[in-house]
Amino acid sequence: MRLLQVSLRALLLYSLIIVLISIPVSIFTIREILSEEVDESLALHSDQFVKHIKNYEYLEDLDLDLKIWDQLSYDVILEPTTESLPTRRYETVVMYDSAAKESNSFRTLTSSVVIKDKPYLLTIRLSLVDNNELLITLGAVQITLIVILAAGLLLLNRSLSKKLWRPFYRTLNQLKAYELDKSELITPEKTDIIEFDDLNKTVSHLTERNRKVYLEQKEFIENASHELQTPLSIFQSKLDTLMQIPGLNEAGAATILELEETAMRMSKLNKNLLLLSKIDNNQFTEQVEVDVAMMANKLLSNLQSMSDLGSISIQKKIDPLTTKANGTLIEVLLSNLFHNAIRHSNSNGKVSIEISNGTLTVANTGSPMKMDASRMFDRFSKESKDENSSGLGLAIVKRICDACSYKLSYSFFDGIHTFTIIF
Repeated sequence: MRLLQVSLRALLLYSLIIVLISIPVSIFTIREILSEEVDESLALHSDQFVKHIKNYEYLEDLDLDLKIWDQLSYDVILEPTTESLPTRRYETVVMYDSAAKESNSFRTLTSSVVIKDKPYLLTIRLSLVDNNELLITLGAVQITLIVILAAGLLLLNRSLSKKLWRPFYRTLNQLKAYELDKSELITPEKTDIIEFDDLNKTVSHLTERNRKVYLEQKEFIENASHELQTPLSIFQSKLDTLMQIPGLNEAGAATILELEETAMRMSKLNKNLLLLSKIDNNQFTEQVEVDVAMMANKLLSNLQSMSDLGSISIQKKIDPLTTKANGTLIEVLLSNLFHNAIRHSNSNGKVSIEISNGTLTVANTGSPMKMDASRMFDRFSKESKDENSSGLGLAIVKRICDACSYKLSYSFFDGIHTFTIIF
């Protein structure tokens, strides 16, 4: 859920609650006001009627006239009574309306009056149909306003969200796509909102500083690797010279061999670091048509002796595949994957290589990994204690796939590790 929607939802919910409460409250209030107006009108009408009748008390046949008038009148009922009633009594009743031919609500005022010393019961009524229709109309108008208000707020929020948050999402998308080893820098959009401008300045400063540190570290590794390569070569050459000294005893020869193996590991590590540095610097720019199938067959033939040492069987199903890429990178990619599969396969295990439909699949039997699979392609991340492993082989594979836009994936199921590359 987006940030603006959270605040809008709270405001909209609060507004709807207030409006929903206001509808019955306003209808009740208006009903009471109308009732007071009707009661005042009934009282005024009753007073005027009684005052008018009093003016004709001198007529001898007033009783007969009142009976005739009562039959002709619709809203005023005057009938003799012997009951003792309160002065005035207001009621809301439902009765049949002969004029409208249906039952309707009426407000009535009943009072006792004395005409020519005779008690009468005077009832004056007023239809409330118009008032009820008015209340229904007011309720319908308020409900319509609620719908219009909610729809307007949603549309307004959607429009504002797109407009106001566009710079933020642009910066966010740039951060998602940002890669430290790429040359593209984040170029935030200038906005009229102070908070977004501060955020963009902070993000730009942070990414530029990190990239500067990264470039300095990369340059240091590259220079250090270059500087180490020559002393290592001289060191290995001196060890070869020492091995040829006459009279060298067995203990001395064993020590020199250990030093030579250590020097070879240092040289291999140094070469891998140099290779990563060159890939990061995009120095493998030459693109040719590479016969991946032929290269894979050649590498597997060279690795046959290595697999025989561990009694590991290699099964392959290789269809023709060519791709336009740098030949050195493809060779390093295949070599590292094949070496990794053979090295980490169980004794008497199985390695299967398949190339088909533009996809390379390398699988080997082996124990489940103890380390987090997401760290498998990190540099110097390794699980085995094998001194011959530098922890850079799969990191180089991942970096080559990223540089060549290949899709690399890993899975483990039923005791089989599987690496898949889609070219």
